[in-house]
Amino acid sequence: MFIHMSLHYPKEEYKTQLRDSMNRFKKSLENCDGFIEGYVLEDEMTGLFVGMIKWKSKNHMENNIHLAVEVIKNDDLDEWELKPPHTFYLND
Repeated sequence: MFIHMSLHYPKEEYKTQLRDSMNRFKKSLENCDGFIEGYVLEDEMTGLFVGMIKWKSKNHMENNIHLAVEVIKNDDLDEWELKPPHTFYLND
């Protein structure tokens, strides 16, 4: 199993837009080969967003991630976030 996880720092006034973007990112991958499950979560203590997608392998993610990038390419993430997200590539 391989997990692609991102930690996002939303500006309060753009939380809805950022969450919608993250959900579209996830939804665009749901029917891809190797996709296991995905989540968009909000930390109740900090308000930070966590995007997490589980794959069968890193290769599956690499073969499909372009679909998600295409879906959000026009989203104004620089405006919606306090700073760039931290991305993690996690192996079991």
